[in-house]
Amino acid sequence: MTDLRLAIVTDIHHGTPKRTKRGDLALGLLDQFLAFCTDYGPDMILELGDRINDKDRETDRRLLAEVAAKFHGLNTPHAHLDGNHDSDYLLPEDNVDALGDGGHGSRDVNGYHLVFWNASTKIPRPEPFRASEADMAWLEADLAATSLPTVIFSHVPFSGASMTGNYWFQNNPEHAIYPNAAEIRTIVEASGVVILCVAGHVHWNTLHTVGGIPHITIQSLTESFTTGGEAAEAWATLEFGEGEIHWQTLGRDPIKLTLQQRSLEAHWEAPLPPFGVQAGD
Repeated sequence: MTDLRLAIVTDIHHGTPKRTKRGDLALGLLDQFLAFCTDYGPDMILELGDRINDKDRETDRRLLAEVAAKFHGLNTPHAHLDGNHDSDYLLPEDNVDALGDGGHGSRDVNGYHLVFWNASTKIPRPEPFRASEADMAWLEADLAATSLPTVIFSHVPFSGASMTGNYWFQNNPEHAIYPNAAEIRTIVEASGVVILCVAGHVHWNTLHTVGGIPHITIQSLTESFTTGGEAAEAWATLEFGEGEIHWQTLGRDPIKLTLQQRSLEAHWEAPLPPFGVQAGD
């Protein structure tokens, strides 16, 4: 029995192709994803950011409008997060105006608390982006206000997983994660309610478990570095039921995961200190 089913797409990158991002195929693939959703019947559709390949403000407003139009009139509830490419030339209010959704948010659906953590993705070059104190305060307060099993969705992952082998981030790891990710994880783990974290941004499929909480990243809709130059055509389904979490990334770079849903307030043992400073064995 499935209690909750979600459909997820991220890193659409509509626009002129850039390196391995097949932005020229984005709108057609987005149509395919939404057609899939019609058949699949999710309780909610989630889009995790980087809707466009940014160029300049005028172009980006047009590209954003073209992506947003695909979501207008859907009967299924949907939520959207802003990615860094949605924030280079565009303002948060541009994204809100186009999509009717923005800022941090959360919603209780079928016995689960879903958190849409729209932490800052504006890159203050040459520095990387950073989740603000206000972002983290909002997250801590939201988690404190629920006793339901909780899933956090963000554009940028904060698991600290290795980027070795990643086309974009192996040599640019500081742009793959918030530099204050350890502080974010402390908030998440201390809450006792989070059972899963899901993100986009890094353009590949990963599972990394920290403190007993699984962190999943989903492949980009239009990325091609793992798929021989062809767009990955990736989107995901996420289902909860009978104490299990079922994740599937579809497309040319597929994965399928079944995870035991962790008990609330469950924690792993704290990691050992460095071997050189601990007593005994």
